[in-house]
Amino acid sequence: MLVKMKKALASIGVKLFLSFWLITLASIFITRLVSSQLEHQSIIIPTVQEDIYKLKKYAKRINKKLPKSPLAIIQRAPFPPGMSILIKDTNTQEVFHNHKRDSQTIASFLSKNSYSNLTTVQFPFARLIGPEHIQINQQDYQLFLVVNSKHPHFGSLFMQLPFWVRIIIPLLISLSFCWLLAKTLTRPIIAIKHAATEIGKGNYQARVIDGESRNDELGEMAKSFNQMAEKLTTNIHAHQRLLADVSHELRSPMTRLQIAIGLIESSAEQGKPVDKHISRCEREIGQLDQMISNVLSLSRMENTFQEADFVLLEVTSILKTAIEDAQYLANDKNIRIVNKTKITCQMLLDETQLLSALNNILINAIKHSEEQSDIEVQATISAGRLLITIADTATGVPEEQLPLLFNAFYRVSTARDRETGGTGLGLAIAKQAVAIHQGTISAANNASGGLTITLELPINKAKNV
Repeated sequence: MLVKMKKALASIGVKLFLSFWLITLASIFITRLVSSQLEHQSIIIPTVQEDIYKLKKYAKRINKKLPKSPLAIIQRAPFPPGMSILIKDTNTQEVFHNHKRDSQTIASFLSKNSYSNLTTVQFPFARLIGPEHIQINQQDYQLFLVVNSKHPHFGSLFMQLPFWVRIIIPLLISLSFCWLLAKTLTRPIIAIKHAATEIGKGNYQARVIDGESRNDELGEMAKSFNQMAEKLTTNIHAHQRLLADVSHELRSPMTRLQIAIGLIESSAEQGKPVDKHISRCEREIGQLDQMISNVLSLSRMENTFQEADFVLLEVTSILKTAIEDAQYLANDKNIRIVNKTKITCQMLLDETQLLSALNNILINAIKHSEEQSDIEVQATISAGRLLITIADTATGVPEEQLPLLFNAFYRVSTARDRETGGTGLGLAIAKQAVAIHQGTISAANNASGGLTITLELPINKAKNV
């Protein structure tokens, strides 16, 4: 539940809603504050403890002297510079003061507003503290203290600004918030646009750096763009490498074919038999045809947009078909393909692609196995994954070269070399077929000699025994 809530709050839609909502609330609050200040020219601020002490001190002194009238107190009582008092009649709302200009403004404000609790009101030039209750001739009055501001409060500074400045400040604040929001939202989009432009110019190393750390949709879009760019770069480099490898591999059979044709022409002129050379030409043409077919197959399988045709199939049935097809080739070397599978497993598979992988692996094993040997095929289930192993008894492969077996046109420079024929594409095709099933393929040497190829496929839907 908490994860879902965090994901929802990270959504760009929620962020937009909250941002605009907060900006609206801030604008309303600031506008209301400015309007209130323009209307009253005063604001309520926290009361200073020293002001309370002085107010109570004057109230105690007045109650002790028992004055006859409020004016007598205001006219005769000595006050330090920058300080004065106001006395308000709670019945008539009349305010008594010293008639100075500043006091007149505050007295006018006090006559229109009533306070029962201790309050501090800030004006542009002074602050008003009160009330403190006093008695004059047995009548209740309110005593207020007026202190000139040596260090004006921010609110008073704001009130002293020109009218047009006080109007434009909320506009600038809301404008700043909106600009920051727009900048935050457009920065990753601009970064993606720049990276796309660079890739369009041929710079396939361009990536989106700004925005990938975000947790909202823009961050996901930046990550997806980088994944797309990485895959595009990999595919382009793979196709360039494949083209270079194909060009190199085609040169050898073409050279042998040219030599064979030259020998046919020479033998025909000399009246010698040419059957051997014609057979050589047929062999080279067949190898060229096989290589072109394998290259086209590999190219199609490397296409990430290829749609696989997944159907619920029985694994043992596919293994049986692959073994029967390979056994025809194995009979020429008296090799027996043994199926040691003892499980039943139904799962979603692309039959054509999986058969292609199994056939290429089995053909590779047959080519490198000794005559009258066995090739073992076995399928097992482990941790929710299907494992298919194909083990031969041929010469092994150096450990450091095992990961390279599935690269296109790679051949091991030992017993598994060019004398066995082939194009070096069989295991590369098998790797792509397994990748379509989101699985992995690996090779390992057997303890008793030979090589074991292991296909590991996730069981996406199964009825297992």
